Amino acid sequence: LLSSCRPVVPMQSLRAPTLALGVSEGAKRRAVAGSRLARPVSVRHHRRIAIRNNAVFADADQAQRWIDAWKARLNAPRVVGVGSAGVDYLASVAAFPKPDEKLRTDAFETQGGGNCGNALTAVARLGLRPCILTKLSDDGAGKAILDELRDDGVDTAHVVIEPGKSSPFTYIIVDREGSTRTCIHTPGPEFTPKEMPLAAIERLLDGASLCYFDGRLTEVAIEVAKVAKARGVPVLVEGERLRDNLPALLALGDYVCTSANYPQDSNPDAQGFEAAMVAMASKLPAAKAIVTTLGSRGAVCLVRAAAQAGKAARAESLADVVAKLEKDAAVGMPGGMLGGVPVPAWPVVSDAAVLTDAGDEAAAALGAVEVIFAPAVKLQKSSVVDTTGAGDAFIGSMCYGVATGMELKDAMRLGAYVAAKKCGSLGARPGLRDISEVPEAVFQGKEKPKVAAAAVNKTASRPPAVRKAKAPREMTDLDKEFADGTRKSIAPGLSKWMLKLGRRYE
Repeated sequence: LLSSCRPVVPMQSLRAPTLALGVSEGAKRRAVAGSRLARPVSVRHHRRIAIRNNAVFADADQAQRWIDAWKARLNAPRVVGVGSAGVDYLASVAAFPKPDEKLRTDAFETQGGGNCGNALTAVARLGLRPCILTKLSDDGAGKAILDELRDDGVDTAHVVIEPGKSSPFTYIIVDREGSTRTCIHTPGPEFTPKEMPLAAIERLLDGASLCYFDGRLTEVAIEVAKVAKARGVPVLVEGERLRDNLPALLALGDYVCTSANYPQDSNPDAQGFEAAMVAMASKLPAAKAIVTTLGSRGAVCLVRAAAQAGKAARAESLADVVAKLEKDAAVGMPGGMLGGVPVPAWPVVSDAAVLTDAGDEAAAALGAVEVIFAPAVKLQKSSVVDTTGAGDAFIGSMCYGVATGMELKDAMRLGAYVAAKKCGSLGARPGLRDISEVPEAVFQGKEKPKVAAAAVNKTASRPPAVRKAKAPREMTDLDKEFADGTRKSIAPGLSKWMLKLGRRYE
């Protein structure tokens, strides 16, 4: 009864073709076999519900737009993440319990968690193609972790599974009165370098535009980072708290993002945050930029200055520079609301300076830097539901910015907005925004990527211009069968759709 002469396309029929052009041969084989992995990845919540309920596209044009969006997403930058993924059990309470006290929860949620899993979920919803390397078990928690990641568009083909163990999980107490969250973590099975031979690492990094490490699984992470560096893949490393081998991993980072406490924890002799950050940065000669988040204040970034700018650099203290930048940012604070949260303030950038907070030796090792201060979005206390995963949302936005060639200050402003939106929901992932929901005004100095109307998990902006274009990969026999219409066993009558999808190889 449709006005169009084109057929109604059941979403169930679109499951297998979606992964038939996916990222791994194993995924293709599973798609052909008709297993539950053969479903669209990276779909918004309402579309996930539609798939589970065997819904259909009532409009063939809507189905075509959905397919066109997927064709575009297949060419988006690929971000590889190495680190933790787990299950979070979140209990929201009015106030943190006292010893031996009994109290009721205001809300309870079971969600996917883990720094790497959360950050890559943010990357997927912003339109890129993330892939995760972690280790889980074959228990119920492990299956739930993989299902949620796949539903959000994170490639899990490289996840290592050890049967008979316990997958990682975390109990989180969210204190509404104090706006804090307390985490009690149970780690998963041990992950050793011998489980990731060189050939496996090479396959993991194929086509990567960025490799992100959350600071966990450090023995494996160091091996992957070395290969990434050798292949010219940018490396972003997170330093949340002290961990074994983390300094060696940070030393390999082109970009380093840390929590507010990490600089002081890793440099206990430094007097104050600013001296600790300078001392930390001076020990990271490979890092082009070092970002430290400051909670509700915002984030500070030290960017190594170009040689020409460094010649005119003056000796200053980071404390003075940040104080001035923070004051300047407050003066230029925009008004109004964007998507239910205040408009993010414009980041401000200093002239090149030689920072003296940690002494002459550290200043000489660090060299001249430009300082960026990006204010956090100023939220009313009543609008903050939960801060769990806010840092992961910020780092996911930084991954998006680096992979797509945004300026660092613009990526930090995007991160401030995405993190603020996340704080309006319980848990790390429900509040993460799709790129279609990020207002144009958040993208400063860079046009927001153009996306098809009503498309799912929209594509990101093109990769950096300095990156050489990659040659299209060769079609496999399975791809050719889909493209020429000879394979019809998965979804009869769907060959014309597959022919359109196959044209991306031309």
